[in-house]
Formats: sequence, C-alpha cells, structure tokens
Amino acid sequence: MNIVLNFLKKLDFKTLLILALVVVLVLMRMCSSKPEPKKGDIVKVDGKKYEVVKHDIDTEYVKVTQTIVKKGKDIIHDVPVYVNVPVNVDTNAILKDYYAKYCVKDTLRLKDSLGWVSIKDTVFKNKIVNRLWTSNIHKMIVKETLIVKELPRNQVYFGGVMGFDKVNIINFAGPSAMLKTKTDKVYTLGVGYSNAKSVAIQGGMYWKIKIKK
Repeated sequence: MNIVLNFLKKLDFKTLLILALVVVLVLMRMCSSKPEPKKGDIVKVDGKKYEVVKHDIDTEYVKVTQTIVKKGKDIIHDVPVYVNVPVNVDTNAILKDYYAKYCVKDTLRLKDSLGWVSIKDTVFKNKIVNRLWTSNIHKMIVKETLIVKELPRNQVYFGGVMGFDKVNIINFAGPSAMLKTKTDKVYTLGVGYSNAKSVAIQGGMYWKIKIKK
C-alpha cells in the first residue's frame, strides 16, 4: 500500500489527469461490450417477457467546457530540495530571474477526437502562484430506442352461432367457443338447437393465410 501511495505522490497533475481519462474510457468500453438485443430476441420489461421488434442505438457527442482556477497554495507540491550554490554567480541575473513572472502553457489532446485539456501555470519567485486549466471534452451520449411487442399466447373466445334459411328464417342457434393458439391456428366448437327439434354439434379448424402486400 505504501509503495502505491509513494508512486502516486511522484506523479504530476497532468499524468494523473491522463490516467483518470484512460480509466474512464476503459470502463465505457467494458459497459458497451454487453450483447445488445436484436430483432426477435426475448427481453424482460418490468418482469414481463416481450419480443423485440426494433432496437436502435444512436450515439452523439456533446461538447462540455469547464474552467477551473487554483491558487498556488492549493496546489500539492513536493518538499524543496536544496543544492549547493556555486561560488561565482551573477547575483543580479539570479534576482532578475527570481522576481520575473513566467507563464507556462501546455495542451493535452485526447485520442479519438475526445477533446483537449489546456493548463496554464503562472510562476513567480520560484513558485506556482496561479493555475488555470480548461477542459473541452466531447461527452458521449447514447440514445437507445427499444420497440417490443407482447409474446403470442393462446386466446379463448365465447359467443353464439346462428343458422338461417328461407323457410324457417332461423333454423339453428346455440353457444359457441373459439380457441386461437400461439401459432395463429383457430379451432371452434358449438352446440345448438335446430328447428328439427334436435341438438347439433358443430366444429371447425382454420389456418392463417399469409397474403403478400
């Protein structure tokens, strides 16, 4: 654990930022590796099974800009390491450089056109007195549209049936039941009373015919 902490302390801000972005990209790829449902697959919505009719995934990138300013005292830095000063030095040049204010700029451009991060440090008296970093990242937004339909199931209907002719007008009447299966086959069964004062039983079977549009 101490080895890891010591390693992290040695990393500067730019390196830590790059490592964080790499971790985010890896996690995004891991999440997107899950198999996506396709047409004909069975999925569960609110605990109920449905058949997938259409599945669309639309990815778009939205530009997100952020600017952060940090004071020098809020920036983490290592303990100074002092070295021996040479005997013959140009004191005026050292003082001039010490009191000079430097502006250091750097831009990190991310791969795959994900954007860039700009860093601007202001150095005065051998210290960072101000840091400005601006990020311009293309945030990925995934819009997913899933169209489903209910799975086919057996359906039962109950009603009545009647028969007609010229002589008796209504010559047959009675209750009837119909069963429609998952495969779109239809079976009927009915019982009725005719004018001949007899009970008749009727049944039927139907198949779905596909007609080209």
